[in-house]
Amino acid sequence: MIYNMDSIAGAKQFLPDESVDVIVTDPPYNLGFSGTTQTRTRKPRFQTIRNDNLTLQEYQRFTFQWLRQAHRVLKTGRHIYVFIDWRMYPYMAIWMRKVGFTIKNCLVWDKVNMGVGWQYRYQHEFIIFAAKGKEKARRIRSRKSTDVVRVPRISGNKTIHPTEKPVELMEAFIHNSTEKGELVADFFLGSGPVYEAAQKLGRACVGFEIDEEHFHTASLRGNKEENNSLEKQEG
Repeated sequence: MIYNMDSIAGAKQFLPDESVDVIVTDPPYNLGFSGTTQTRTRKPRFQTIRNDNLTLQEYQRFTFQWLRQAHRVLKTGRHIYVFIDWRMYPYMAIWMRKVGFTIKNCLVWDKVNMGVGWQYRYQHEFIIFAAKGKEKARRIRSRKSTDVVRVPRISGNKTIHPTEKPVELMEAFIHNSTEKGELVADFFLGSGPVYEAAQKLGRACVGFEIDEEHFHTASLRGNKEENNSLEKQEG
């Protein structure tokens, strides 16, 4: 249930209203990022991902379009996790509220290992944790979870996508917000960590990735995890 297409068009075509139990997604941050330049050639390892180098007005229009679809398909009271960095956080938080989401918390992903640079080197990213509607939202499964999630980042020279996130990180959110058999949606699959995490936890997953190469990578990861699950069942 993953599609090589734009998520806005894909959601309109394949996802009915109130059909999704959780959304975990890592949209473009509009920073024109192409991966680490700490390589032998000093050049980025990847091409800039789609919709990551827009004017602020274009980015706002694009974001509203996918957020409206996300709000439409998510069940009332259920959760959405949106990855974002400090530069775009204020905008994303406002736009999510305008669409109708109720922001519950700002989660911090502690990457454990710092990134490159000189001026207070980066070691974190934000995740906006929100719910659909203003009524009481579903509670997460674990009372021990804090707003800081400590999971080591993937080394820049080992990533298969310029903004790849660890599967372990996605598993934590999916586990806390769903039960087995429920539906996880990802509007920006990238290399497929959400897809892989959902399969590991026994959840269904629907996702969209506009880039053909990254979609192929996500498909391979998903197929590998599905085969592993089948082998465990047979064993």
